[in-house]
Amino acid sequence: MSTLQYSTTSTNDTGGNSAGAAAYFTLARFSLAALLAARYTPGLKRQTIEDDEDDNNALVQSQSTTLEETASQTKDINLAWKYGAELGIYMFLGYGFQAIGLQTTTASRSGFLLYLNVKLVPFFAFLLFGKTIQRSTWISALVAFAGTALLAFDNASGGTGGLVDASFAVGDLWSIAAAAASALFILRMEAASKAVPKSAELNAANLWTVAFLSLLWTAWISFNNLHTDATLVAQTLPETLTQTLQQTFQQTVNMITANPFQLIYLSAVTTALANYLQSIAQKEVSAERASIFYALDPVYGAAFANLLLGETLGLWGWVGASLIAFAAATNAVWDFSKSDEDADSNGIK
Repeated sequence: MSTLQYSTTSTNDTGGNSAGAAAYFTLARFSLAALLAARYTPGLKRQTIEDDEDDNNALVQSQSTTLEETASQTKDINLAWKYGAELGIYMFLGYGFQAIGLQTTTASRSGFLLYLNVKLVPFFAFLLFGKTIQRSTWISALVAFAGTALLAFDNASGGTGGLVDASFAVGDLWSIAAAAASALFILRMEAASKAVPKSAELNAANLWTVAFLSLLWTAWISFNNLHTDATLVAQTLPETLTQTLQQTFQQTVNMITANPFQLIYLSAVTTALANYLQSIAQKEVSAERASIFYALDPVYGAAFANLLLGETLGLWGWVGASLIAFAAATNAVWDFSKSDEDADSNGIK
């Protein structure tokens, strides 16, 4: 479900190829998503109103009854912010690197390179964290990678099977960096979702972190757009900060008013809800296995592009989509088979 929601982003994201436009669009998207998840912000005091016939709806603030419960709650809050901030950094870098890369590379090439995260997740898990990766996972990752490559080839050749430009641009390197950040996000989500008891709080902390980093990004862009060295000399620091924040706010509002329905959908469905579902799912599914299912993104993306934009796949596209679906299906079968074997070995019927 999370993968299906993410995949529709490509047909709704209208942030443009400009890094500035992408920055303001990202700020609007994650600010709205964070506001939707605001009630679950870790550490936010919650109050409940209880109906009381004699006291006319007395306001009661819930409090811990023991020191042990207070300490446990504080620990959970700290863990939510710790892991939420880490995940937020990876997510922000993924969006930022891709936005920069799109200035000097095509969307199809960037999309293909971004889905290298399918291959990078088991690689990082093995290289950085010393995890043992099953052979079936490696095979599924390679098959999914090949399928994504064929989808990108079909897209780049316009579905005709013609030659594709194989030159390498600086933007491609930024897209690979975005894939690495995305892979680290998926990998670290596994540990975060298991360490933080409340997935909603982890999700909220993650979204607030991305929104804050996006604010810094857009403020820097506004600063560079508004000021030259000559004007900086004549202005005081408060005046400079005020103009920078005004420009950031105005550009973000303009982005929201220009793309209201797209931003509502992206912030609510493919950001707030999808991230929350992912944090729940990866409590039980390893990052390496989850990455194979995320490889279905370009398949769903192609389907929605056909439904909403009238785009069609050529021969290579259909072959690539079939390979990705096959990798995800066999990966699921292997997972269920392994679960059955574990259950039998433990005497579970």
